Parts: sequence; structure tokens; C-alpha cells
Amino acid sequence: MKLLGALLLLGGAGLWCLTRRREGMLPVKIGRALLADLAVCSYQIRVRRTPLPELLEDILTDGLGADFLWKPLAERLGAEGASLPRCWRESVQALPSPLGKLLAPLGPLLPEGGETLTDAVEETREELAGFLREEAARQASQGRITAALSLAGASLAILVLL
Repeated sequence: MKLLGALLLLGGAGLWCLTRRREGMLPVKIGRALLADLAVCSYQIRVRRTPLPELLEDILTDGLGADFLWKPLAERLGAEGASLPRCWRESVQALPSPLGKLLAPLGPLLPEGGETLTDAVEETREELAGFLREEAARQASQGRITAALSLAGASLAILVLL
């Protein structure tokens, strides 16, 4: 019975570590998806001159980026009387921090299009890539610390209860 209790404590600590890691990596996963989507968006705008409604309805429809940004943006744009910069601002505010702050400057430039928008998208992609590198390293370090503390706590609880 003691062995079963010890295994349950260790299993609970391990499960807690995995849950924390998954929650912590969500902004990184969304950021990576948006980084890829912005590359597609930049190509479609610069080379193919695809209009934004077509881009949202036909091209940017899959993945975490679509779930967290592109679909809500398309829904907001579908509302009557909705302006593109306001819809963009509302959509990026719903993203995990700091993704919304990184993407917010694109909103006023979306109606302009052209080289200005393309340059802004590329600059945003560079900032986003930098954030993703730093955040992935921070999450890896934080994950090791969390795992060590939770397993040490579980081990101490096992020793006290035995």
C-alpha cells in the first residue's frame, strides 16, 4: 500500500510538470504558427496580390494561428460596419501575451497594403522569431526547475509519510 501511495505521489508530480509545460508552451506554439502564417501572408500580399478576405477564407484556415487569430479576425470583419484596424486590434488582444503586442503594429497598415505592409510584416516576423527563441530557452530552463522542485517535493512527502 505504501508503494502504491509513493507511485501515486510521483505520478501526480510528473503529471503536474507535464501540464505546466504544456500550458507554458502554448504561446510558443501559437507564435510559431503565426510566424509561418505571416510568411504565407507576406508572400500572398507581395507576390500574388491576394485580397485579405480571400486570404482569410481560403489560405489561412488551418492550425493554431487560424484558431487564435485568423478565424476570429474573419468573424469580426464579417460584422457589419467593422473597420479592419479595429478588428485587428481586438483579435490580437485576445492572443497570449506578448504576441498581441508584437502583432498590434500591423493593424493600421493592413488597409494600405503594398511595400509598407510587406516591410512591416517582415519586421514583425523578425521580432516574433526573436521572442520565440528567447521564450523557448526560458521555458526549457523553467521546465527543468519545475520538474526538479515538484519531484523533490513528492520525494520529501514520500519520506515523511513512510
